[in-house]
Amino acid sequence: MKKLAGIIPYLVSPIDPDGTVRGDVLSRLCGDLIGCGVHGLCALGSVGEFPYLTFDQKKEIVRTTIEAAAGKVPVVAGVSGYSVRQICDEAYSFVSMGVDALVVLLECYFPLSVTQMAEFFRSVARAVPHCPLVLYSNPKYMHYELPLDVFDHLRDVENILYYKDATGNTGRLLSMVNRFGDRFRIFSASAHIPLFVSMLGGVGWMAGPACLIPKQSVMLYDLCEDRDYQSAMELQFQIWEINRVFAKYDLTACVSFGLRHLGYEVGDPVAPLSPLPMEAERELVAIIDRLRAIPTSRRQL
Repeated sequence: MKKLAGIIPYLVSPIDPDGTVRGDVLSRLCGDLIGCGVHGLCALGSVGEFPYLTFDQKKEIVRTTIEAAAGKVPVVAGVSGYSVRQICDEAYSFVSMGVDALVVLLECYFPLSVTQMAEFFRSVARAVPHCPLVLYSNPKYMHYELPLDVFDHLRDVENILYYKDATGNTGRLLSMVNRFGDRFRIFSASAHIPLFVSMLGGVGWMAGPACLIPKQSVMLYDLCEDRDYQSAMELQFQIWEINRVFAKYDLTACVSFGLRHLGYEVGDPVAPLSPLPMEAERELVAIIDRLRAIPTSRRQL
């Protein structure tokens, strides 16, 4: 199984109003991100607006990402939904296409017990036994928090290897490390805790901001790897500004507009999501331009 670590941007899903995937735009974005030093690419994450895509669109986005990566970095795909069968089918399809890992998100309508949640993840793992899985908890969008007790039930599942945390709850992360050690390697999602996650032994950062400030995101990871925590903290304070505006407005609209500002014609967010209002565009442009101006050479620091 291919190991995951480092900066793995969540990619947008550039879709024309008629539903056609803008493969050339996505391919160019992937190539440019790889050129900036990112350590992987993730399709169909939150920034990829996966709830509003058809399965055919999802397959086209995954195929384009795999082809653009050309084996230079691992490709991760998101799978999510209510139906166990549907998610297992998607997982198997993406792995057959060549993805290196999957991020798995369980959507809940009826309340589920810890045992039921664990069996869901176990089912996905059985469907793709040789593919590393990343379990994901994002209470803001999932409307529940994945209980740590679920991981107790999954210790024996060999291909459930990672956990991506978007709770921002540092106490929860401390509890997880105390309870499981490095059994489940942690990725950060929230922009204010990559440094803290790294200090706890975490392996990287999966997030949308890396699409807009890839070099600065990679530098943050490198500083953490070098244990230059003072410089990393100074950079993380600055990077937090982009997440602040994301939270103030809308995550997907911010990343889509930010990429258009940078010359990638990714189009508007997928309906029913809406573009940013004009005042948000001005605020975001100022932050992106300021952060991208941060020197990324050690000699310039």
